[in-house]
This record gives sequence, structure tokens and C-alpha cells, in this order.
Amino acid sequence: MTNQETEAGETPLSEAQVNELNQLAWNLRVTDSNQSFTFSRKAITLAQKIQYQQGLAEGLRTLGFCHIRLSRYTEAEAILRQSLSLFEELNHERGLSDVYEYFGIIHRSQGNYAASLDALFKSLQFRQQLQYKEGLALSFYHIGVTYKYLGDFGNALHYSLQGLPIAREIQAAMPESYLLNSLGGIYLETHDYEAALDYYNQSLTLRQRIGDQWGEAGCLDNIGTILLLQQKADTALPFFERGLIICTSIGDQKGQGNTLLHMGKIYQQAGQTHVALDYINQSLTIRKSIGDKRGQAEIGLFLGGLYQHTQPDYALLLLQESLQLAETIKASDLIYKIYHMLAETLKHKGDFQAALTYFERGLKLEKEVNSESVNQKLINLQIAHQVEQARKEAELYQLRNQELAALVDEIQHQKNALNQTLQELRNTQAQLIQSEKLASLGELTAGIAHEIQNPLNFVNNFSELSAELVEELEEEGQKPTRDLTLEAELLANLKDNLHRITHHGNRASSIVKGMLEHSRTATGQRQPTD
Repeated sequence: MTNQETEAGETPLSEAQVNELNQLAWNLRVTDSNQSFTFSRKAITLAQKIQYQQGLAEGLRTLGFCHIRLSRYTEAEAILRQSLSLFEELNHERGLSDVYEYFGIIHRSQGNYAASLDALFKSLQFRQQLQYKEGLALSFYHIGVTYKYLGDFGNALHYSLQGLPIAREIQAAMPESYLLNSLGGIYLETHDYEAALDYYNQSLTLRQRIGDQWGEAGCLDNIGTILLLQQKADTALPFFERGLIICTSIGDQKGQGNTLLHMGKIYQQAGQTHVALDYINQSLTIRKSIGDKRGQAEIGLFLGGLYQHTQPDYALLLLQESLQLAETIKASDLIYKIYHMLAETLKHKGDFQAALTYFERGLKLEKEVNSESVNQKLINLQIAHQVEQARKEAELYQLRNQELAALVDEIQHQKNALNQTLQELRNTQAQLIQSEKLASLGELTAGIAHEIQNPLNFVNNFSELSAELVEELEEEGQKPTRDLTLEAELLANLKDNLHRITHHGNRASSIVKGMLEHSRTATGQRQPTD
């Protein structure tokens, strides 16, 4: 049955559904591996039903990674081999690069460092051809980690430094946090604890931000380890306890094994040997169950040191077993530490010749591991770190200057706008003043007209009355018999009217004169004034 054919009553399946499930699983593979596990299983089931090969390959790839997270390396390898075969048939290079990376992790976890590097370099080659930058950053990280496990800190540092700028360039928080953690581990091995703490704390911040609980637990364990080495057991214990809670909740067995060992060391330093051994045995059981040979060798080294004075023969047995495991996985940094512990134990037993042999072997190997080239690269790393900080500060100042320039432009723009508004207000004010002046002038004119109109009305009225009196006198003069009394009365009235006309004429003249006095331009000279 193809993806286009379905039985009656079934919901049609599509490649898009498989792609969506695979994308969800891939996005959650780091932050929630358990949920990713569920989505990838569903994608695999659907892809098999519709015979969608690419969807099946991608689902198997992510499912394999989820098994790695749970330290189920045998199951992971079997699933990833199926995915690898499908990606090879599809000539899907990006998928192949992911699968080879996961093989590299599996081989490293099982102590097969040569196979780990072989797989990781295959992954790197694909990613360089594809210019797959996030993948490149991860490849450099994993190659660096494997070299660190081999005790080759020079190459560990070299590849970690190649990956970090790539991760920062593309702002990929997940690989950046891994690389910061790896650099912290290198500083830890060279006993620069303050620098190691700085990198671990940077990594922890990023991992908490992106929700990477596996990574968060690892950083907590690393920080606790440094504090333990600095004889700050009380401060270290809460970090281990928080890390153990996270590891237990997400099923991270490898993380549990690491944290239990470190908690055992704390209780051993506190003189609580029985409690310490309980934690150590729990860690050993977990490490044996997941095939962590390096972890088993580390525990053997610790127990050898614990028993070297009280049970030297038992301590020698434990150390020989640890040496065999460390030599199997070629962990040089562990081997020279075991040589030194064997030398101390044999010296305590009185076997000075054998003690000297192991001491010389340990001293020679330690010098090879902690070579001058590594120290020089660490110095270079510190310089690069300082340059990077200076560059960031310069970028910050540049950004601030740009913001200030933008602010100045904005202030200038606002100033121009305010000046324009002020000019408009001034124009409006001038118009208002002019309007007020005109209004005042109108009021003044109306007042003046009213003042002058009153005497003029009197002049006009008395002039008309006088003209009528003159007509009556003329008529009286033409009569045969004149009435002298009436003429005398008319003349008296006429005389009175002329006086009134003169009075009101003078009144109007006085108003005009007062106006002229008011409007006269000031001379600035003092003069007598009524």
C-alpha cells in the first residue's frame, strides 16, 4: 500500500505528517530527549506504513541520539546503522554527517577513541563540503572532547578553538555552550581553576537559557568538581545534589555515575568512609552497566588511593585493573595518574625498585601529556579571549555611539520642530496682537465718533432751528403791520441758538485737540503739563 492508498475508515497518511513529527523530534532532541524519543518513534511508525525512506532515516537518526542520551549504546548503534544504510541509499550527506557524529559519541563513551575519531572526522568532512556551520561547530567540539579523553590537550584545545567562533558567528547557543564547557575541561586539567570556572559558568548560563537539562547537570557537576579541588566541599555539595536530581529525572545514567563518584569523594574527605563507599559503588554499578570503561578506571584509581595505606595489596589489585582499562582505551591522562598511584602504593609496601619504575613511567607520560605546546596554546587562548572581550567592548561602545548619534539626531529634529512651532506661535501672537490692536482701534474709533457725534448733533439741531427763526423774522418783516414783540422774541431765540452752536462747536474742537495731543510723538523733553 502506497502513501496515496488507505483502507476504508483510515485517516490518510502523508509524508508531511512524518516530516512534522521528525522536525519536532529533532528540535527537542537536546532540551527534552524523552519527548523527542516519543515523536521520533511515531515518525518511524508512520514512515514505515507509507514506505517513506527519508522520513524513516531521519526518525531512526533522532531515535538513536535519544538512546545515546540514556546511555543505551548497544541499542543506539543498532538503530543508527539502519539510519546510515538508508541515508547512503538516498545519498543524503547531511543525514550521514549526523549519524557519523553519533557513532563518534558512542565509541568515545565505550572507550574506543580511535574509532571515535574516525567517525567524527568522517562527519566533519561531510559538513565541510556542505558548509553546514552548526554541524561544523559540533564536529569540532566532539573531536576536541575525544582528544581530551586521550589526554591530548593540544589537539583538544585546537579543535575547540576552531568550533567556538563558528558557533558564535551563527549565534548557535547549543554548540557554543558545549564548546565553552569543553574549554573549561581543558583548563581544569591544567589546574587553572579560575579560568575553568569562568567557562563552566558561561556554559551553564547558556544551557539553562535553552533548556538543556543534560548539559545543565553536566555543568553543575563540573563546577562542583572545581570547588572540591579547591577544598570547598561544603560549597561543592549543593552543586552535585542539584545535578544528581536532574540526572535522575531525565534518566542520564552517565551523569548519575559522574555525580555519585564526586559526592563519594566529598564524604571521603569528611571522614565518612562508609557513606563515601556507598556512593562510589553506586557509580561503579552504573558505569559497568553502560560500558563506561574510563569511568570504571577513574573509580579504580580513587579506590586505590583510598586503600593504599590500609590494604595495599587490595589497592594494587584495583590499580592494576584500572591501568588495564585505561590502556585499553589509551587514556594517557589517566594512565600517568595510575602510574603515580602505583608508585606510592609500592613505596608504602617497601618495593622501592618497582615503585621507581612506575614513578619514572608516570613522570615521562605526564610530561608528554602536559607539554609546553599545550601551555603555549593556553596562553594564546587567554590572549584570544582578551582580544574577543576587547572586540565585544568596542562593538558595545560603537553601538552606544550609534545610539547617541541617533539620539542627537532625534533631539535636533525635535529642536527644529520646536523652533518651527515657536515661530508659528510668534506669528500667531503677532496676528493676535494686530487683531487686538484693530479691535482696540475699532473700539476707540467708535468712542471718538460717539463723543464727536453728540456736539455735532447739537450744532445741526440748533442750526436748523436758527434757520427756521430767520424765516419767521423775514415773514414778519413783510407784513403791513409788524409785531415788534414777536420779532424781539425771535431774535433772542436766534441769539441763544448761536451761542449753543458755538459752545458745542468748541466742545467738538476740544475732543479733536485732545486726540491730537494723545497721538503726538513723544519728544523726550520735559514741559509744563496741566
